[in-house]
Amino acid sequence: MSTDTPHMPDDLKDRLQDEPADTRAELEAVWDLLGTAEATASTEADSDAAWAALLRRRPELDATPADGADPASPDRTDPDSESRRRERPARAPKRRQQWRIAAGLALAALVLVGGLWLWRQPVTVTAPPGQQRTAPLPDGSTAELNSGTTLAHRRDFQAWPLIDAEERSVRLDGEAFFEVADGERPFTVRTANAQVVVTGTRFNVRAHSGDDAAPQTEVTVVDGQVRVSSQEQPDQEVVLSTPGQVSRVADPADGPTPPQSTSVEHVLAWRKAQPLTAVLRDLERRYDATLQLHESVERPRTHVSLYYPESTDLETILHDLCTARDLNYRPTSRGFEIFAASDTR
Repeated sequence: MSTDTPHMPDDLKDRLQDEPADTRAELEAVWDLLGTAEATASTEADSDAAWAALLRRRPELDATPADGADPASPDRTDPDSESRRRERPARAPKRRQQWRIAAGLALAALVLVGGLWLWRQPVTVTAPPGQQRTAPLPDGSTAELNSGTTLAHRRDFQAWPLIDAEERSVRLDGEAFFEVADGERPFTVRTANAQVVVTGTRFNVRAHSGDDAAPQTEVTVVDGQVRVSSQEQPDQEVVLSTPGQVSRVADPADGPTPPQSTSVEHVLAWRKAQPLTAVLRDLERRYDATLQLHESVERPRTHVSLYYPESTDLETILHDLCTARDLNYRPTSRGFEIFAASDTR
């Protein structure tokens, strides 16, 4: 290669003339390699690296160009140019930082939405067959659940965190006795076909919706005042204000029945459960039938309480009793035998 290499700066050409022939040949070979690398380089950084490599081999070549030097020759001592080269690589980390911030915000939003969704899920209390349970409610009220009953309500009776709902509302499937604390907001019990609205009172609600028959709701007031209506006819209310008054909702289109009187002691008999054997003996005397208790039934753990009008037939009572206590029954020559539902014989 000669000193006419088009890409060689003028100051470098002049300096090469003062070098011995062997040194000049070596430097020209290096410049040849630099020319090849420059032709295939994709960024300015590649040329800078090649120039730096040459200067490491010949540090005495690093000098400020004389006046009149080729303007195309790169000014390696320009502080602004050097500053720009140092700033360029910072763009990628800046973009990565922006992506990290965006991802963090998206994750925070996802956690917030998921947390609110979980918070909005109703609180559910269940009394399984054969058991009773007392459920304390957020406002200080209580609900005693009979066996086979499920009660659900909003967390803390709030529509959103720290924001109270317009009413204290619970959803009931089964039977429960309520003692409602006084409050400014109404307390509402909703069943499959009816609703009961109170402020502060004690009352019993029986509303099983899982049976084969159409759902029926029975409300009995013990103390205070309650308003009973159907889900489809909320404006057709019946007010119960005397202890022992009862109203029923069977067909939602017809509304609740007029108030009738009943025995509070009988309605609340389920709260004072008796051994199943004692209940069966009472049924035998009442219906003149033999009721056998199979050995598969755990007698010490099985308690029950019943109240039915005189006109109720024995098999209807047995059906309800077995449903509530996870039992089954079959007819015999003299009456019925009661056995555990898990017994397949």
